[in-house]
Amino acid sequence: MTPYQVEQAANWQARLLSDHCSEQDRACFATWLAENEAHQQAFGLVSQIWQSGEFTRRSASRKFGRRAALSCGLVLGGLTLFGASGADAKEIRTGRHERHRFGLTGMDIEMDACSIILCGPSHGQVTIENGRYALSFYQDCMKIQCSGWTISGGKGRYALDLSDKTLDLAVLEGGLGMSRSGHARIALTEGQAVSLDRLTQQSTVTIVRPDDMLAWREGRAVFRNTPLDQAIAEMARYSDRPARLVSPSLARLRISGVFHTQDPARFFRALPHLLPLRVIFGPTQIEIVKL
Repeated sequence: MTPYQVEQAANWQARLLSDHCSEQDRACFATWLAENEAHQQAFGLVSQIWQSGEFTRRSASRKFGRRAALSCGLVLGGLTLFGASGADAKEIRTGRHERHRFGLTGMDIEMDACSIILCGPSHGQVTIENGRYALSFYQDCMKIQCSGWTISGGKGRYALDLSDKTLDLAVLEGGLGMSRSGHARIALTEGQAVSLDRLTQQSTVTIVRPDDMLAWREGRAVFRNTPLDQAIAEMARYSDRPARLVSPSLARLRISGVFHTQDPARFFRALPHLLPLRVIFGPTQIEIVKL
């Protein structure tokens, strides 16, 4: 059992306790655990220290439990799980108003507000969580994981938008494919985009609008007959307060226009002039209700 294997075990412990742990993560962990006896010994050691130390006694919530698991990894080997090494497990998250750009081996990623990426624990492993991204691949055979799908492609530029309901992926330059067990492979060439319903897994391939997909990089939100709930969720990324659609029937309304993400309040103030609804600006949130 090597220090690196203990580091891997601590990474897996942190991942399994994460709020974002998926069934795919658990399957990958099971594969790693079965690879050799040293992995089982390393994870057993991490679990022992976790269960016998102050970590479990102090874990008042699952979220805190994840932080404690990371601390457990630090105690075991003086290892940082959020360092610059490609073998480290790293969660990169942007809040409201925030954008972030960074590079990984063979790729460059720009994140819009309210986006999450998980890097690791294996070198080159990237998992995209909900959010919006501009991706540049500089090498062939690049791969990322997204909503249970493996997205693989060569050199090129791509735009990705992942919400609770849909996955939208566009090819601006280059080409890529999406694959998932039990589903037909989706291939996209330059100028194409796919919109995937995350519930039904039904997909539609269309011609891409590059300006629309990357308008957020220029501080614009472009709506073209967009459902109101989607438009509100998008503008809430940039608001100083969360926005909530109090009346569910309003979600069926549609909106078109171009709005500035640097001034989301103007968007919410404009809604009553565009649609039959009322907007209440509370101290902690913005509420949209029927007239």
